[in-house]
Amino acid sequence: MFDMDRIHRIPQFGTRVGRSAHPLRVMDRKGTFPARGTATGHRYHTEADALRFPGGGDVAPQGLTVVCCRVSSRGQQDDLKRPVSAMEAYGPGAGMAVDEWRSEVGSGLHGKRKVFLSLRERIEEREIAHRPVAHRDRPTRFGFDWFEHFATQHGCTITVVNQESLSPQEAM
Repeated sequence: MFDMDRIHRIPQFGTRVGRSAHPLRVMDRKGTFPARGTATGHRYHTEADALRFPGGGDVAPQGLTVVCCRVSSRGQQDDLKRPVSAMEAYGPGAGMAVDEWRSEVGSGLHGKRKVFLSLRERIEEREIAHRPVAHRDRPTRFGFDWFEHFATQHGCTITVVNQESLSPQEAM
């Protein structure tokens, strides 16, 4: 969940709500959306302010679309081409422009994969606004519902393409 007391300086807050720092400072001066102040005169906003910001602030408007394809073992590394090409074919048909492509080799049961952790942290920082996945078990083998909820709470939508041809045959 959110840390509602998390402090954002004005430029950080602007990135968070999709505005530049200057209009936020003008809104502060006019009193239409006042910032908080420290004893030393520095101005800031909190996460709670982002949620009540006019026009939302709950979605990262300038966030990235990141596709990450995963296979479970090095022996399946050649199979990585199949989900990548399928996701490349899906993108234009869905009107999706992909900003970044990532791939990794590692078990979906292993929750400390470097690429997975990196993407999770970037979702938490609201850098990623859209995360299409080939199948529900691709980000994590178990716990997809938690991951989807986590992403939604941080302004990221997850689209499950769910094409059976993208998912490997069930493990023996």
